[in-house]
Amino acid sequence: MRTKPGVLGLAYKVVKFPRWNDENKYVLRFLACFCAMLVELIWENGMVWLCSATDLHKHERMEPLQDNVEIGMNMLGKQSAFIHWLNHLRWANILHFLGAILALAFSVVWDQMPYSGFGLFARVVLTICFSRIIRVAAFMCTILPNPKPGCYMRRFPPLPPSTWEIIKAGYTTIRGFGGCNDLIISGHGAFWTLAPLALQTYYQKYRWVGAFLWAALAHTSLRDVIDKQHYSVDMLLAVVVTYAVWNALDWVYPASQPLPARPPGSPPDKPHPLVLALIAVALTAAGIIVIGGNC
Repeated sequence: MRTKPGVLGLAYKVVKFPRWNDENKYVLRFLACFCAMLVELIWENGMVWLCSATDLHKHERMEPLQDNVEIGMNMLGKQSAFIHWLNHLRWANILHFLGAILALAFSVVWDQMPYSGFGLFARVVLTICFSRIIRVAAFMCTILPNPKPGCYMRRFPPLPPSTWEIIKAGYTTIRGFGGCNDLIISGHGAFWTLAPLALQTYYQKYRWVGAFLWAALAHTSLRDVIDKQHYSVDMLLAVVVTYAVWNALDWVYPASQPLPARPPGSPPDKPHPLVLALIAVALTAAGIIVIGGNC
């Protein structure tokens, strides 16, 4: 019940936002990038299943790879109560990182950011698209065992009899919840990295916020390793690859091109109903992708 006034307040600010003409310039750019991301995620869902299906050792209880970061953190946890507590502390998750990006995009309605929310999100979703294309190429090149042995036997049915049926199962039968191999790079880590990158790039007012998110990213990545969700190399490369892709896509919406100052006394721009509908659809799709698909 407490969230309703906040949601209604945000909706009011969005409708009364005076700079809609500046935002409208970036709507088609965002839409094109958003559609590219959706196509990639659909394709990736099938490839995750195909990775598990083509694993020659999927019916064996393969031992996980040695992870020195996991070993080191667990050793430190045994020697220090504080480190043990830190290893298992849960204070940031995917919804917090998503919330940070959304808060940054919507901060334009409070004049907190001299950039377009649609322009920012165009770069965010295209970074998701290209970083995950690299992810698919990486995990399809080399099949790595899951950190938790016996996953395939618990999760998936026997393989269909034909190659076409195997491929088709990835889009008709097998849905969401990841595969049964270690998928390098980490999809979680790649998404989490976007929040500190976006804050660092477009929000210079309070730089400590970006630093705080980098700390949250480091801790949450370590926790994923300790929980055997990913190997530490997955988390490290997720940050490196996402950082590189983000910088390579600077042309999508350069931080060197803030919105021009609005002339004093200018009448407010009227929002376009289709643009408001697009915001609602995009927010709904983000919730489905992040919560339902577990990113």
